[in-house]
Amino acid sequence: MKKFLIIGMGEFGTQIANQLMGLGNEVCVVDNDYEKVNAIKDIYSNALKGDCLQLQTLKELGVKDYQACIVTVGDNFQNSLEITNRLKEAGAKYVVVKSYSDIQSKFLKMAGADEIAFPEKESALKLAATLSNTKLKDFVKISDEYGIYQVQVPNSWVNRQIVELNIRKKYKVNVLAIKQNGRVSVPEPDYVFTTDDTIYVFGTEKNIGKLI
Repeated sequence: MKKFLIIGMGEFGTQIANQLMGLGNEVCVVDNDYEKVNAIKDIYSNALKGDCLQLQTLKELGVKDYQACIVTVGDNFQNSLEITNRLKEAGAKYVVVKSYSDIQSKFLKMAGADEIAFPEKESALKLAATLSNTKLKDFVKISDEYGIYQVQVPNSWVNRQIVELNIRKKYKVNVLAIKQNGRVSVPEPDYVFTTDDTIYVFGTEKNIGKLI
């Protein structure tokens, strides 16, 4: 189980908190609005009121212990900058910050942001999934059930041929392509997987989840 800290419980913060919790992670949510925190305390077991502009608050939250700290404080860009800077000062390992433009993103990177996220729902879904499982690199939903997923090759596939693994029957997914050394190609049945391979597979979210 991984631990995540979410600062700011607007629409985007709520979406990503729900997704991370749904994926079995431990989530702590913080907002400086008492009424907002009081309204969600029954949903999130760890919902706190706090002013994350204060370095001491971040230290008391133990930001060093989280896999990632996600800043979604709304439209106040100055607050985003200051919180990002203070998170890094307090020892946060990885900071993800919501941004609305490329210019904002540049300044947030300068302030210490490790990753920039935009507030669309799809972005929240992808961010939650990839943070929760480092083997998942990206995905495109084809329907509510099916999608194409870019994932790191499973360890159990390394040094084995595609035909030997009987992937379609055993895992119920199809390998569409392989990326190795920056080059994407369609593999032959006798292709032997290596540890550096990234694979593109088609299947249901459930079956891909089992695979990775």
